[in-house]
Amino acid sequence: MVRGNSLINDLRLLINNPRYSDLEIRCKDNSVLYGNRAILAARSEVFERMLFTRSEVSDKQVSFPKIETLSMKIILEYLYTGTVLERDITTDNTFEALKAADFFQLENLQDLISEYYKKMCEKEGNENKSPELLSKAVQLMSPLADNGVINYLADSVAKIPLDSIEFDRLSLQGLQCLLSKRNEKKIFASSEYSVLRFTILSAARKVSQEAFSILDKRLLSWSEIKGLSLQDNNNNNLIEKKLATSISDLITPVIEHIDFRRINGEILVKVIEPLNIIPYNKIVDSYRFQICAKSPLSEYYGSPQISEIKWDKNGCGPGLNISNDGYTVSASQNTNSHVNVRTSNLMSSGTHEFHVLIEKSCNLAWVDVCDERLNLSTFAGSQKYGWVLGSDGYYRHDIFRSVEIPRFEQDNVEIIVRLNMDNKTVAFSVNGTRYSLVKSWTNLPSKLYFVASLKYPGKFKIL
Repeated sequence: MVRGNSLINDLRLLINNPRYSDLEIRCKDNSVLYGNRAILAARSEVFERMLFTRSEVSDKQVSFPKIETLSMKIILEYLYTGTVLERDITTDNTFEALKAADFFQLENLQDLISEYYKKMCEKEGNENKSPELLSKAVQLMSPLADNGVINYLADSVAKIPLDSIEFDRLSLQGLQCLLSKRNEKKIFASSEYSVLRFTILSAARKVSQEAFSILDKRLLSWSEIKGLSLQDNNNNNLIEKKLATSISDLITPVIEHIDFRRINGEILVKVIEPLNIIPYNKIVDSYRFQICAKSPLSEYYGSPQISEIKWDKNGCGPGLNISNDGYTVSASQNTNSHVNVRTSNLMSSGTHEFHVLIEKSCNLAWVDVCDERLNLSTFAGSQKYGWVLGSDGYYRHDIFRSVEIPRFEQDNVEIIVRLNMDNKTVAFSVNGTRYSLVKSWTNLPSKLYFVASLKYPGKFKIL
């Protein structure tokens, strides 16, 4: 490296370098780092007070018994260079580094670390580190306090279906915090059954591999169990009472935040109750509510499940291309007639919203819902399994059509489809204008997908 070309690179050579240092910095684990007194005092008021105004401090050594070595390295990097490399902030050190930055009163460093951990929460799949970060945060901060970091992480994890999270990524303590922060006005992407399943299997992994293997076979994922005709389970194939008791003890703090009324009564009786893990009164109370209630509760807590909706690459007609992240679909140049693409989530109950931006219109763009039997290769609105709104303002289904709203055939039009599966109703908003329920659609089936029908140069993006 040629010196003199980059001030930051040259200063980075001084970090923890005994040759250029006149101060030893002892950390929590008794490790020693090296620093320059003049640079540290000039960059930090805390170091200034410790090194030049406190006579009890040794000329050559200062101790920070509550700060980890990795966190102190981040502090030194920032004090010497004015920045921190993004790769140096990880799920393991994020919050210790934040605490250290707060101790040294480095607000800009706190902002930088916050920017980095929020980037970790915006990625797709396992690259999204929200579960790990929440699990780590609740170990170091009060999970019940109105803490901005905890609240942000809980909101981030809430948008990820629990069935897609490996059990070692989100701790039971993190899950308890997540559930305690739920709000009916916020998105929660997991069904209440999925919450209970994740809770039980997470605890089972801690108890024994045998318990986990048995329960993993019995507790199918939400997508697997919701369409099944359940049979009574073989009660001879249950875990031992001692193991069940151990699991029950582990999950007690968590299940206080689970709304059993939102779990299908048949699942409760035929799948959950035989496990002898959940207190009997919770199952009975839930079952009683479901029998007496005038209308059932949604299987999902919170607002409509917007965040889990993506285009289904296996539910896509010919000539359509779906982006890697699953949110954008576009028609190839030779797609001259309308072809359909549906979303990946099959909806059978509750309320749902579909937010889609028509980035490029295509001489009639169509969105709404369809049955799983829809032919993806021909226009959805002419089929008995499709119900769609077109940019010409027409509602189309099978041989029926009616005009209800103004045309919207320009580019960059935002559509919101509001679907209530409990009442079998659909309503739309176009560019913020909300329209009434579609009264002519009285034959919606019990299970639906969101769908779009487009041709070249159409391009639709889920928001």
